[in-house]
Amino acid sequence: MKKKTIIKILVITIILFLIAFGVYTFINSFKEDKEITKEKMEEIIQKYEKFSESVLTFAKGRDYIYNLRENTYLEEYSKNTENWNKLIKDHQKNIENVEKNSKTLKENCQFKYADPNINSKCTVFKSTYEAAMNYYISDIKSYNKSVKEYNEWAKTNNKKTLNKGKLTIYKNYIDYDKDKEYFGKEEEENE
Repeated sequence: MKKKTIIKILVITIILFLIAFGVYTFINSFKEDKEITKEKMEEIIQKYEKFSESVLTFAKGRDYIYNLRENTYLEEYSKNTENWNKLIKDHQKNIENVEKNSKTLKENCQFKYADPNINSKCTVFKSTYEAAMNYYISDIKSYNKSVKEYNEWAKTNNKKTLNKGKLTIYKNYIDYDKDKEYFGKEEEENE
């Protein structure tokens, strides 16, 4: 009888130990997850600022190029081909900088957070990222049409030719925020 009592006490002790260990592991895991989530949220706030700055730089460059193009006749490209080639190369660098500054946000904005401010930043990031990428594609397609026309004219008039812009990140329009709209695509359709 003593043996059975000792075995029962031993089994109950092991079960209680396993339950206590399970509760401890769960609580510890919960705390670690909470810390990781907090770090991700802080990272989103920091990276969002850099992303916003790079988008602003991209938008300013884009506006500058569009203003120049609006006031330039096809033949006038020949007066400053190096500048046009540099402008379009800078535009490409600006969109590559947007892409570089979006990497962490792409990873961390796949989840919903308890903080509505973070969720809001992620929502804005997704739509802004989509718009910037699609605007860049529209810009390059539109610019390359002008380059094609100009280069044909330049060859017949012995003038320097322009370099075409390159689609470096995406070749086709994207729907990054999965809303079934391609924000930025309408730019090309309106031209």
